[in-house]
Amino acid sequence: RDKTLFNGIFRISFVTFFLECILIFIALALYESQSDYLPLLILLIVLPNYLLRRSRFVQSVKDDPDRKLLVILSGALGVIVVWTYGVMTFDLFIGGIALLSPGTISEMGELVLSAAFSSFLIISLVYRSSGHFSDAGFLVNVGLQKGKKTDWWKVWVIPAVLGLVFAFVSAYLAVTREVQPDTPLSNVLDATESAGLILVFLFLAICIAPLVEEIVFRGYFFQVTRLWLGRSYAVLIIGLAFAVLHVGQYWGDWLAIGMVAMLGFVLTLLRAWTGTTIASVITHYVYNGGVTVIPVIILALSNPAYLEYKLYYPHHSAEKKEILLKESINKQPGLADAYNDLAWLYAQEEKHLDLALELANKALSYGPDQPAYLDTKAEVLEKLGRIDESKLIRRQIK
Repeated sequence: RDKTLFNGIFRISFVTFFLECILIFIALALYESQSDYLPLLILLIVLPNYLLRRSRFVQSVKDDPDRKLLVILSGALGVIVVWTYGVMTFDLFIGGIALLSPGTISEMGELVLSAAFSSFLIISLVYRSSGHFSDAGFLVNVGLQKGKKTDWWKVWVIPAVLGLVFAFVSAYLAVTREVQPDTPLSNVLDATESAGLILVFLFLAICIAPLVEEIVFRGYFFQVTRLWLGRSYAVLIIGLAFAVLHVGQYWGDWLAIGMVAMLGFVLTLLRAWTGTTIASVITHYVYNGGVTVIPVIILALSNPAYLEYKLYYPHHSAEKKEILLKESINKQPGLADAYNDLAWLYAQEEKHLDLALELANKALSYGPDQPAYLDTKAEVLEKLGRIDESKLIRRQIK
């Protein structure tokens, strides 16, 4: 936009460059054995300098006819950078506490704290930056007010129906498949023994996440992208961004990733069609609530024994778990998780080990590469005294 101004503001002196290099080398020396921290530390050194100069540049471009768009785009970039840096810093802080005092914070505790902090930070940043759109107020700027000419059925009825349809399809396909894939999120949930933490997580997922995500994606960044590139590109970019940012938690479950990707585009199309973020908020709320409740209903109707086993796992005795798992297998012979769970139960109880090996192999026949199934087989082999075979499988998992 202005090469002379840009060079004058962003070109750093040799002294500044030299000082930053020294700081980076110190970080390299201090954290040589903790290479995961290096990107964050380098960002810590460079980011403040960059943000100050960028702000100075935007303030200096006074005669540019597109200055308002430049301010909006600069603000959006600031939201992304500061949020990323803030979440990385917070996760590093929580990880440090867990490292210094093992057992203080569980994986689910870290997840809940990180999600709560992330939501608070991103909404704070969007609240401040959305003021660049107009002086009409936050709700108007992020599309949380229904336009006067928008029909109520477009804003409420159709979004609710779409959310319910997506939730039912997702839940049905997920519950009726033979193998439930391991994902980072499912592993954390399975390892959590605190019912309170799970309830907090569900509250965040059902009550907080839909509103926060819609304000951020369809409310703020959709508007930024629409002003910059037009509505068609906004639908494409925001839909893709929503899908990509959910891949991490569902990695390994391609059905879930595909459904979330389709949902992202539907939510964005609703925002573009109705002109309000309320429509996508309704769909998102119905979907998140539906995929939580509908699987329980389907499982209760199709395999009540396995549902009882999952819901009351910490409270049932080993004998009761065995009975429920046998009933589950009789009711649904293709449910690989039931074979795996029964094999694991026998391994922990150190009984029926030959049968446990058969059950583990049966589960693996449905999902040969499932880490949980392989781990169960390794456990059974170890209890049978076949240590070398067990070690070989554990190396395969790693």
